[in-house]
Amino acid sequence: MMKTLILTILLTFFLIPCEVLSQLDDQQLLSHAKTVTTENIKGHIALLAADNMKGRLPGTPEYEIAMKYVADQFESMGLKPLGDKKGISFYQKLTLRNALVNEKRSYMLLNGSDTLEVGKDYFYLPGINKTVQEFNAEVVFAGYGIETEEFAHHDYKDVDVKGKIVILYSGAPESFPSSERAYFGNLEYKFQTAQDKGATGVIITSVPTGRSNFKGLYSRVLRSGISGVVMPSGMVTGGRTYSEKLKFASFIDLPVMERLTGYSSDTLWVRYKNGKSLSKKQKTMINGRITSEYKDILSANVAGLLEGSELREEYIVHSAHLDHVGIGVPVNGDSIYNGAHDNASGISAMIEIARLYSSLEKKPKRSVIFLAVTAEEMGLLGSRYFVGNPTVPKENIIANVNTDMPTLIAPLISIEPLGAQHSSIMNEVTHAAQLLGLEIMEDHMPEQVRFVRSDQYSFIAAGIPALHIKYGLKTKDSQTGLKEMIEEFTKNVYHQPSDELNDTFNFEAARTYVELQFLISYFLSEAKSRPSWNANDFFGKL
Repeated sequence: MMKTLILTILLTFFLIPCEVLSQLDDQQLLSHAKTVTTENIKGHIALLAADNMKGRLPGTPEYEIAMKYVADQFESMGLKPLGDKKGISFYQKLTLRNALVNEKRSYMLLNGSDTLEVGKDYFYLPGINKTVQEFNAEVVFAGYGIETEEFAHHDYKDVDVKGKIVILYSGAPESFPSSERAYFGNLEYKFQTAQDKGATGVIITSVPTGRSNFKGLYSRVLRSGISGVVMPSGMVTGGRTYSEKLKFASFIDLPVMERLTGYSSDTLWVRYKNGKSLSKKQKTMINGRITSEYKDILSANVAGLLEGSELREEYIVHSAHLDHVGIGVPVNGDSIYNGAHDNASGISAMIEIARLYSSLEKKPKRSVIFLAVTAEEMGLLGSRYFVGNPTVPKENIIANVNTDMPTLIAPLISIEPLGAQHSSIMNEVTHAAQLLGLEIMEDHMPEQVRFVRSDQYSFIAAGIPALHIKYGLKTKDSQTGLKEMIEEFTKNVYHQPSDELNDTFNFEAARTYVELQFLISYFLSEAKSRPSWNANDFFGKL
């Protein structure tokens, strides 16, 4: 009995220290993170953003080469394939659909005789689930088309839209917080709410300024149409798509509202900015036909898995989009939109984070998924598909750490952790930032609502806490020293052929960024409990 007790004590003595030593302390972890090399980071970007990759447009041979490159990197690190065929393929195959309106076979009339001119008065968003729809219905107005108890805003109160065409303001009230304003101003929200209320069609009143001005929107839709991803049910979904339960969705220019309401354009603009509802002085009918044409494109996400040691059925997802916009309008004779910053840099960071994980002596507590998504530039479609059809149980995905164009153009001194303020992920961000000597700053351009404009939003919409880290403005000499530099970059490089591998990159900053993302997700992996949304957080209730 005494020998057994002594043996038990000795085993306990030796086993516990071994377990403790196998867990990395902060300094050990930091030392491991600093094994990242700038040569590797630069090498990935050089290959993915080369001219012969022709901008990595989904559906092209060049995008397939990029997919294979990422899959080969994952395989070389010993990650397990996590595509459609777990353990066999890294590819999660999917079908993208692009739709255009056939304007010659489409029309819109007011009261049966007043023909509206396409491109001047109105334009349709293509129907992506049905090629032809005809309609004839009465017009009603419903403000922004928002229904929310959270902000005591009820545009549909006392408005019967069943079987009718509802006209809505674009956007959302300026009194809403920026990220919430983006959620309610999103076309997908407006379409779904109108559909749920029984509307037969939706018309958005385009405002004269900003990204949603009529001419700019029409030009983009005429040129590029809209895109969606085909779900296993056969339904196509995306940020600007609508189901066939809505017969059509369109935009009209503000002056057309004069013919519908009797208000002058100036008065309408004032009412719009003040969020005031519209009234009609007479019954107005709109009838028309929308004819759409579309083509399907085969593409895929690339997913690899590093299994955890203890809570291996819980998953942290590192995501970055692999696609860019391909070949486009020439600028100074260059028509290849290489996408070096957007987002070869993000893919490069994710690959090197995977390398750090795969070279750990002991696996992390939780499993980590590395996900290169397709069609972010088409409307977050690859991440939407993954979240809707995850290759692991969705309820076991505990967090998303997304990397999209970190803008690695200067020494990294401060960060803006978009989304962290909504959840307990801020704890891990703070810990990692302190280890690297980085200052945490607030979002310097909340009006751009960046938190809901990249792939992390697909996870957020599914109730999964997410993070997207961007550069802060701090320099050695100023709290806002990078503001002008970032604005210049956005104007002259973002979505331009000039987004190439050149001297705009600061690779020491890129190295620090990789270290930061790795530390954050490692701390998430080792935490005692899953990340949680803050109490009463708006996005935690979605």
